[in-house]
Amino acid sequence: MMQEKKQRRTRLTSSERKDWRNLPLEHWLTPTVHAMIIDLNREQFGVETYIPLRGWAFEQGIIKRALTQYGPEALRETITRAFREYRPTPQYPQLTAGFLIAYILPRLMPQVLAEQARAAKRAEQSDITAVNNGLTDDEIIDLL
Repeated sequence: MMQEKKQRRTRLTSSERKDWRNLPLEHWLTPTVHAMIIDLNREQFGVETYIPLRGWAFEQGIIKRALTQYGPEALRETITRAFREYRPTPQYPQLTAGFLIAYILPRLMPQVLAEQARAAKRAEQSDITAVNNGLTDDEIIDLL
């Protein structure tokens, strides 16, 4: 009985939850995404004090909805692309989670989802090809 309890998944600490570079995607939650956006603002734009759009609660809610709707892998890729494209100005020196998800995500997410679908289809095709010893469906029909 004691051994079963030890084998169960251990809870992640707050600092582990915010370590977005090392945390597996299946463990990503709102604090992970927030930490990613704050870190990228600091690294790419030199923003030392992150100011959320319309407050922390608004950003946490919008991040949670995006994670639920699209999943952590697609959201991470969208955030990465948004930071590559965004050019800070004196008026808008940082890229907030609220702005990113409300205004940039609707433009980038369809591209990300389409690429993921193509990659999944390619992987499925390669699995089918491997199962058929490298023969296409037409070649198998000709053999029969």
